[in-house]
Amino acid sequence: MPTPLLAQWGVSIPDRILPEHSRTFIRAIAYLGTIPMVIMALLMWLVHDELHGFVAAALASYGGIVVAFLGGIHWGIGLRSGVNAPKLHFIWGAFAAFAGWFGVLMHPAAGMPFLALMFVICYVVDDRTWERAGLSEWLTVRFHATVLAVMSCLAGAAGSM
Repeated sequence: MPTPLLAQWGVSIPDRILPEHSRTFIRAIAYLGTIPMVIMALLMWLVHDELHGFVAAALASYGGIVVAFLGGIHWGIGLRSGVNAPKLHFIWGAFAAFAGWFGVLMHPAAGMPFLALMFVICYVVDDRTWERAGLSEWLTVRFHATVLAVMSCLAGAAGSM
């Protein structure tokens, strides 16, 4: 396989260069993924008492799935990195999945604040590891999505009391 011209001169080239339309699509999907949480948090304050349990369980379940997904991203980073992958990615990925599941098992009034904390911890871990993985351009989107997720979980927890 021929070596790319720039690489022959010692210029570092990313493995995959995404076109702008792909970056725009990924950002849109990330933001769209927060909409169910925001809607469910609002519904916690708007629905009749008999629906609170269902909406609370839906919000906590979605939050737990997203926390597990955020852990799964680290498995992807680790697998992509190959034999030199820091073990932290695999350990953190498994921990986040278990934490998301645990948050779903808890009573929503306690599980949603726990998941809000997990969203913050997930962001801190991502902030400290994504640059080395070449993903730093996505941290702004992650921050915005984290803020919306945390606010939704806390508003939902307040609405369930």
